[in-house]
Amino acid sequence: MRFPYIILIGIAVVSVWMLNGRYYQEELTLFGFAETKETEINLNFSVMVDELNVLSGQSVKEGQLLLRAKRLDSDIKFEDQEMKISEINAKKRIWRSEQEGKLKTLESSYLKKMGEVNTQIDAINNKLAQQKELYEGLDYIEANQDLPANHPSKMRIAAYEEERRNIEKRYQLDLTNLQSIIAKGTKDDDETIKRLRAEYKHVQDNKEIVVDIVAPTDGLIGNVHCKEGEHITDFRTLISFYEPNPTLVKAYVHEDYLVKVDIGDEFKISSIKDITQTYTGKVVGLGSRIVEIPARMRKVPEFKTYGREVVIRLPAKSKFLQNEKLILIGIKS
Repeated sequence: MRFPYIILIGIAVVSVWMLNGRYYQEELTLFGFAETKETEINLNFSVMVDELNVLSGQSVKEGQLLLRAKRLDSDIKFEDQEMKISEINAKKRIWRSEQEGKLKTLESSYLKKMGEVNTQIDAINNKLAQQKELYEGLDYIEANQDLPANHPSKMRIAAYEEERRNIEKRYQLDLTNLQSIIAKGTKDDDETIKRLRAEYKHVQDNKEIVVDIVAPTDGLIGNVHCKEGEHITDFRTLISFYEPNPTLVKAYVHEDYLVKVDIGDEFKISSIKDITQTYTGKVVGLGSRIVEIPARMRKVPEFKTYGREVVIRLPAKSKFLQNEKLILIGIKS
């Protein structure tokens, strides 16, 4: 009779364990903070700031003028471009001289080889002519008799003529290849010069252009990295700009529960200070390594813990503040 009780106790234990596991999955709790996408505004040319219309932390509307500047391009830049063009032209001249030298060398080698072969052929023909003159006084030898094709002298002449044809073919092939290279010539360098001159003209035409920088969307000004009258070099940040509401949450999952969070999982996200502000967000990114969880994001700040970074996308309508601490409760399907 005790056997059924043991079975019932086992079933009860398993049920409690399963319920606890399901409860945990549904109630996985993380801490994080709201984060707003930051945009750094810069220019790919130097400017002088003439007018600055915003301060750090200021709220701005789309299209609002943030600053007005005047484009600056130093004469040094123009001199550099002219120097580059001069260097390329010098390189082209050297290259052309080298190619002309190769043409002359090729022609000289060709003429030398052909001359040597022709000399050999002429020598054999001269020898045959001398022999013919000697035979003309002998009645028993027909002086005008043609030599057979397999005569040693005829065979040597045929071999030299074949060599001459090969020299001609090789010369024509090398000449065609070299002429093709010369025809292509310095097209790349010519294009580079053309581009540099076009850039030079564009910069000259726009040397005194006034640049107005406006807000890309509604948002907040972050840091202002310039002041009126300041010279700002290429690609240096002028202003950092934030969207009006946080769009991301950065949270951390403890290293013991890494398998509990995956891309696409949903969380209910609430403000620590105002629980009525609650939104649903979706996991869009996971860190690639284990890191120390910041003290502010730990359940017990005094104890160091480690985990993985989790990035969750917020709805655009969220009213959280930048860097506001949030509590996240997992929603498992």
